Amino acid sequence: MRPIAACGAAVFFYSSLVLAGDRVAELIARGQFSEALPALEAARDAATAAGRQDREVAAVLNNLGSVYDQLGRLRDAESMFQRSLALRRDLAESESQESASTLDNLGAVYLKLGLYAKARETLERAAAFEKDDLHAARVWINLAMVDQAEHRWPEAEEMLRKALDVRERELGPANRDVAVVLNDLGVLLQSRKRPAEAEPLLERALSIWQAALGEMHPWVAAGFHNLGVLFMQLGRTQEAEKRLSKALDIAAAVLPMNHPNLTAYMTSYAHLLRETGRKGEAKRLEASAARSREAYRRENFLGYTVDAREIRQ
Repeated sequence: MRPIAACGAAVFFYSSLVLAGDRVAELIARGQFSEALPALEAARDAATAAGRQDREVAAVLNNLGSVYDQLGRLRDAESMFQRSLALRRDLAESESQESASTLDNLGAVYLKLGLYAKARETLERAAAFEKDDLHAARVWINLAMVDQAEHRWPEAEEMLRKALDVRERELGPANRDVAVVLNDLGVLLQSRKRPAEAEPLLERALSIWQAALGEMHPWVAAGFHNLGVLFMQLGRTQEAEKRLSKALDIAAAVLPMNHPNLTAYMTSYAHLLRETGRKGEAKRLEASAARSREAYRRENFLGYTVDAREIRQ
């Protein structure tokens, strides 16, 4: 079982969503990424057909990449972020705040793909262009995730605590983006066998997300799952099952069937089922998780040799 880090959470340019229709910003804010996707793809295609090469199009490409990222379509996300950055370069905006945010999004995708050196390089480029600590905090969070992947635990914790201080000061203690750092710091402490410190952070993150986002949101599912994993490790099986089941129910409703988070939730719940003697249920859930995991790996070319001509543009 593994807890789920929210990382820095994808950056969207809400002021530049007019090309994709008025409702897209609202759908994104609610975590309804599948519903937002068609409008963003249509906006991209219309801009391409019209030969548009401007800031609005760069923003649409970034937003489309962020939606692909949230849906687990990492290679598609990578392509959109790279196109957005190329357009910013053509517009002489390579060092703008918007370019920094897109670089940060791209670095987070490389992190999820396991390309840690590339992720660190991209995130450090983003950090160099950030204009203030509040914008830089998201880069720090993603750099902390790279540190964790490379087992640099003290550096990761220091980076997350720095980001938490900035976000609490600038956004207030009950902001949804503060909860992202609380969650990720809780996940780190949990992985370092510090459950007494992790639990209140994870509880607080979930509470903030529920209040800010409602129940049916991917981050809320992650919050329930992470608490469930913690309680399972502490031997609090009934509390763990309640939260793991809730996470799975939410994720099944709001995430694509092959999304890696949904797969992780199925795997965690199957582990609990085995530990409590329900091996038949566990086996069925493990089989579903294995199918989803394989489909996701194929979707994102993880562990496969791929002809570059086959990669979707």
